[in-house]
Parts: sequence; C-alpha cells; structure tokens
Amino acid sequence: MEDLVSESTQPGAPSGGGHPIFGVSTSVAAFVGETLRGPADQVRRISSFAAFESEFGGLAANRPLGHAIFHFFRNGGVHALVVRVARIDGASPTSADFCGSAGGKTGLHALEDADLFNLLCLPDAVDPGVLAEALALCRTRRALLIVDLPESIDSPAEAQAWLSANPLLRSRDAAAWFPRFRAKDPGTVTPGVFATSGAVAGIYARNDAARGVWTAPAGEHAAILDAAGPVVSLRNADTQALHSQGLNTLRSLPSGATVLWGARTLGGADSSNDEYAYVPVRRLVLFLEESIFRGTSWAVFEPNDEPLWAKVRASVGAFLHGLFVAGAFQGSTPRQAWFVKCGRDTMSQDDIDNGRLIVEIGVAPVRPAEFVIFRIGQFGCRGHDC
Repeated sequence: MEDLVSESTQPGAPSGGGHPIFGVSTSVAAFVGETLRGPADQVRRISSFAAFESEFGGLAANRPLGHAIFHFFRNGGVHALVVRVARIDGASPTSADFCGSAGGKTGLHALEDADLFNLLCLPDAVDPGVLAEALALCRTRRALLIVDLPESIDSPAEAQAWLSANPLLRSRDAAAWFPRFRAKDPGTVTPGVFATSGAVAGIYARNDAARGVWTAPAGEHAAILDAAGPVVSLRNADTQALHSQGLNTLRSLPSGATVLWGARTLGGADSSNDEYAYVPVRRLVLFLEESIFRGTSWAVFEPNDEPLWAKVRASVGAFLHGLFVAGAFQGSTPRQAWFVKCGRDTMSQDDIDNGRLIVEIGVAPVRPAEFVIFRIGQFGCRGHDC
C-alpha cells in the first residue's frame, strides 16, 4: 500500500537540518461493511467513487456502505480504505464477521495491514459488540470512530436514551451526529435519507485541507453538499441538550445549507470534564502523537544520552513551531503555546539503562483550556532484540 505519511497538507516540518518531522495525513477514512463483490477481509485503497463502483459494485447493491463512500468523496474526501465483510456461504455477515479476528486479520482487524487511517466509519453498524471492537481498534491506531445512530431513532429523547444505553461509547475516540439527512439518492431519481458518517468524514477531510486539523468543522464551513435538510428539525433547547451529552447535531441555516453543528466527542458530556471533549482537540493530539512517533523512530538506534535528547528536543520543537506559526495553538509566543521535555526530567535511570526514550510534550489547543500534556516513548535496540 502506498505510504500516506508524506501526503499531509499540514505544516510543521523544519526546513532543513537535523531529523525533520513531517505531519502525517489527517483524513484517511477507513470504511468497513458489506458489498456486492470484491475481495473480502482485505484493505483496498480507493481515491474516487468510480473506483469503488469498479471494484465493489454499484450503489443499488451496496447500501449503506456505497452511499457513505459516495458522500465521503462528494464532500471532500480524498483517501479511503475499504474492507469488505462477507461470508463464504453468501449469507449476510454477522456481528462476529464484522468484528473478525485479530490473529487472522479479518473483519475490522483487516485494517491491521493498513499503514495509516485516522477516521473509521461502519455505516449503519449499530451492534454494541461491533462498535466496542471498532472503538478498541481506534484507540490502538490513533483514529476517531464516527458512529451512526440506529435508523429507528427519530427524536432527541430517543437519541439520548440510545447513548445512555451504550455507555461504552462515551469515549474521546468516538463522535456521532443526529439526525440523518435528506438528499437526492445518486442511485435513483428519488430523494433518500442517509446516515451521517460518510458525509462527516468527507467534511473533515475538506476542512483539514482548507483550515487545519485543529479547527472545528461546524457551522457554515461544514455544509453537507446537496443535502436537503435534516430529517428532524431540532429546537435550540434540543440542540443544547444533545450537545451537553456529547452528541452533535445537524442544522439547517437560513441559507438552506445543512451543516454539522457541534464538535463534541462522545466523551465530551458537560459532566465529564474530559480534556478531550472536543473533536478538533482530540484529532490534533492524535495527529501530533502519530507524526512525532514516526518522526522520532530513528532514535531507537542511538545511544540514550544527552546528545540524543537534545536532537529529539530540537526536532520536535521545530515541528511544533511550524504548527504554532500556522495557528494550531493558542498563545502569542511559542513559550505560551507548546513545550518539549526529553531528559532526566522525563526518564528514570532505569528507563535510560533499558533503552526507553520518553518525550513529554505540552500544547495549548485553540480553545479556552489549559495545556494538554501527553507522552511519547521510543524503545531502543537491546542486544538480541535488534
């Protein structure tokens, strides 16, 4: 599979010297679901909806996955990974088929073969076991799970009840939007009603390219193209109640545009006080973690001492400074926006002796909040383990 690491539009790499860190792509969307045909339990990379149709079949036989991928590309998506879930006997896949096997790399776990993905969509998959497995995968792969609420839910009260009944989804690594939206069905001549995950992933890709992963795709910048409105009209009180529980909404603007409204993670209920209550903050930190982890992998072969620590601080600092200049952080000076520590204040003697390089990074995201601090470790080469 083609490497996606250097394709990002995000700034941040130093102009020369040292060990430059390049920002990874931020909006590679993985889709898992049932299709008419195509290789099962394999990761296929596509760059257009026409490519999806060629390999997996047309829209009529591929709802809801095909429609989600159509709306992904229609709304600005560029890179998509598709995993077809299928049964040998031709019957509809079960929840176990969707979850698959980590050891066999089937179902969701076929994505273990993907070098990188940042967004995961399982269009209309609502089984709690499948969603829990997908969420666990997102945690290990630094990705955001975009959840579709069940099609039967058509009121704010039902949406809140659904979330209350699925507490495992209250996570900083998942997000959901309610209600569904109306649009012309590209496979027919009649209007249709569609789940949100594909369109949301496409809007995130569009926003990342235009404004940066650290900004919230919401409001006028986050219109679902060709949409004819949400299927449920929400009052302001409904919107506020849903947002307070960590559920985002769709809204019609006076212009007629149907837009994403809100940018909470499902762990972002008002009562949670989670520092990752907002999707752009969570995605920014996931982007930083993945980029810096990859960009400092050279360090595992170096002696774990002060010269190495200084090089790491310089590389990470140059990367963060580039993002600061681009507007990714709060603060009028670099000192107010970010810090990097790597040395005896982040590592014990045992860490040093056993080849554990630990970098502590703090950034001030663009929001009213204090520093978000995270740690990244590299583990050195030790004798026979090399």
